[in-house]
Amino acid sequence: MEAKRQDSEKANETNTVNSQEDGDKDYDKVADKRLAKRIAWLMIPLLSTLQALDLINSFTLNYSSVLGLFNDINLTNEEFGLAGSFTFIGMLVTQILNQYFFQRFPIAKYYGVMVFCWGVTSACTALASNFYQLAILRFFVGVFQGCNLIAHFLIIGMFFRRNEQTLWVTIMIASNYTGMALSGLLGYAVGFMDGFAHMHAWKWLMIIFGSITGILGVFVFVLLPDTPHSRWLRLSGEEIELMNSRIRDNGTVKTEKMNFAHIKESLVDIRFYCYMIAGILNTMPIACTTQFSSQLIKLMGFSNLHSVLLNIPIAVTTILLIFFALYLNQRFQQSYYIFIFLSLISMVGILLLCVLPEGPAELIGIFLSSTAPGAVIFQAIIVNNIIGYTKRVFFLGTAAAFYTAGNAVGPIIIGSTNAQEHYYPALIAFIIFIGSGCSLMFFIRQMNVRDNNKRDKLERQGQLPPLPARREELDWTDGMDLHFRYRL
Repeated sequence: MEAKRQDSEKANETNTVNSQEDGDKDYDKVADKRLAKRIAWLMIPLLSTLQALDLINSFTLNYSSVLGLFNDINLTNEEFGLAGSFTFIGMLVTQILNQYFFQRFPIAKYYGVMVFCWGVTSACTALASNFYQLAILRFFVGVFQGCNLIAHFLIIGMFFRRNEQTLWVTIMIASNYTGMALSGLLGYAVGFMDGFAHMHAWKWLMIIFGSITGILGVFVFVLLPDTPHSRWLRLSGEEIELMNSRIRDNGTVKTEKMNFAHIKESLVDIRFYCYMIAGILNTMPIACTTQFSSQLIKLMGFSNLHSVLLNIPIAVTTILLIFFALYLNQRFQQSYYIFIFLSLISMVGILLLCVLPEGPAELIGIFLSSTAPGAVIFQAIIVNNIIGYTKRVFFLGTAAAFYTAGNAVGPIIIGSTNAQEHYYPALIAFIIFIGSGCSLMFFIRQMNVRDNNKRDKLERQGQLPPLPARREELDWTDGMDLHFRYRL
């Protein structure tokens, strides 16, 4: 059997690639690419659609602000900011449950139930008749919607090699903003349904997109592969070995038992706190291009429907910047520096909102202000550099909690400032937040350089223990596995 395997390897010598990160000597590159394509076709369209709906459902509240919501519910500007924040407060509350249930249950089953409930609750938002009902319903939308990002990143981290993960993280975030572009177009179209069946257009937004989301929850529950050896993948014997190689490469295999040593390792590592603080600082300014974008555009002199429609070029610009981020990362392999560079672009965009004369020219600022391109690299950094299943769940769950906290606080910061002041105090605060996040990410990079150098030195001196034959079964973290190298 061993001789046969060696003959096969020699026959495919031109189709193999060396993999220092996973400990395998080689693997069939062509067969592995075929497997990667099959995995992608089975999962990425569904995940991308859900990621698009994530932002579409978030933007239903944004567009509702200019499609009759304020009149129907008698909202103040401050209450509108709070209503949006309640969605993210719900997401924040659910993160503790997510960290437990994603460990204990099959990802697709738990995620499918949550998506179904998310869609139903979102559709029911059309029934709200006062601020308190709206706030409660948006809170529960957040509770059910809050597992979206962590589910997608866990699946990407489980099925794809480390050098593939940035691409799929990029696709997920780009799908978000594809949803934003579509929501602008669809929101504009639904705006003409105002008065249909004696309901304002904002109610139709909630009903239509909530219903679509609920239906997709059923598809997730039934069809989404959630383990590397799922029956939906129909793996052959050779492909099972390739999948095992993928597990070794990404350093993480799903386990149902929580490993508290992983959590302890995270809590005593200063990088954990730096990541989380940098995440929330990078997230708060997103309010400029999400919940408050229509109102910012309206201040530039545009009509209500045009304020909705102009969210489309904002989304398109953001998508282009996201793929620019992917290109830079693939070209230079310097994720932390690229994050800082993209954050500087966001800072320039927000600064332009402050200094350009009031009018259409300010659109340039809002086009560049999104911190989403930096968020792509930020999420990819975590997925690439954190291994061990419990540790990865803990990191992603906590990062999602800080992300939702940032999304909750951002609208409050803008909503608490005066629209007549063009939201200048909030915009200046956002510039400071982004700059502080860049400093923290630079600090983390320097720590990773230090640890990589230490491990390289141990390897040169022959002091590293040999790699175990089935390393993936040990569920080591990046701190435990001295053969692991942090991506910079």
